Amino acid sequence: MYYLFPKFESMQPKAFLSGLFLAVTANALTQIIPLIEVQGQQDSSPYENQVVIVSGKVTEAFGDTWYLQDDYGAWNGLYVIGPDVVIPANVPYWNSDRQPEVGDVLELTGMVVEEDGNTQLVDVELVEFVDFWNATPAGIWTTAVETQDEQYEGTRIRLENATVVTAPDAEGYWTVALEDGEVTCWGVDTFDPSGNEDPDGPTPGDVYLIYGASHQMAEEYVLHVGDIDVVALSTVDEFEPQWLIFPNPVGDVMHLKVSNGHRETAAFFIRILNSTGSVVLETQSSLLGNPMDLSVLSPGVYTIELFDPGCAVRIVSKRFMKN
Repeated sequence: MYYLFPKFESMQPKAFLSGLFLAVTANALTQIIPLIEVQGQQDSSPYENQVVIVSGKVTEAFGDTWYLQDDYGAWNGLYVIGPDVVIPANVPYWNSDRQPEVGDVLELTGMVVEEDGNTQLVDVELVEFVDFWNATPAGIWTTAVETQDEQYEGTRIRLENATVVTAPDAEGYWTVALEDGEVTCWGVDTFDPSGNEDPDGPTPGDVYLIYGASHQMAEEYVLHVGDIDVVALSTVDEFEPQWLIFPNPVGDVMHLKVSNGHRETAAFFIRILNSTGSVVLETQSSLLGNPMDLSVLSPGVYTIELFDPGCAVRIVSKRFMKN
């Protein structure tokens, strides 16, 4: 279960941390800069190339890099590169030194730099290990368009009912479709003790709830994936053309895509039938990559049929719901 926060709530009694807490002086507290100020609510940090002290909770961890957040909402996250940050052993909870993990609360010092559009903390040193095993924030729900907004850089976000369009490539990048467009994801999550993961990883047609941190890559913001919850898994044979209609349920606009077997510039005859089998909408020729305006349809269950341009052979038939 995920929780929103603005304050840190330990999931274990503080007695577990005996020997790890250090008193934080009033002078030290005045030096801690909120992450919203480090980000500066602009493209470049006002603290660029300066050494700062920050404090926050680890929201996504990837070895010697992680994301830190000190409040819920936009501008409150930061990407940290800290290979030299080591959390000391705390028997019986962990038996040897380790790197920061999700739920740790840390006070850090480091230099703020701008790289590839990201505000980052580098040359990082641990000032204080404050707490551990804290609940993870749920993350801000974003649309595809909102995912490309600078204000969410470094913060934990989530994509709901995201349909996988392309499987991960050699570098771990894959794409999902939302109602208003596509989002590039980076990395996978195939195992979790909750059992709500996808063991074979993202497959076109899978539908996920995805948690992760927003990270800029060149001109695009991608989702650095921390956790995947399965909504539905594709049952399509990987050797068959993998037809996708999204979103489903649909609002006023539907998108059609196939991950193999047809070019997006290919034209098709499209027919939509209502629950009684009556034709309610058809188009003589439609390019696969073009969105379909379904605003004229009433709410209900429909079937979409795609035929070759000559209208002789039905290629695919799929059911969908109109909200």
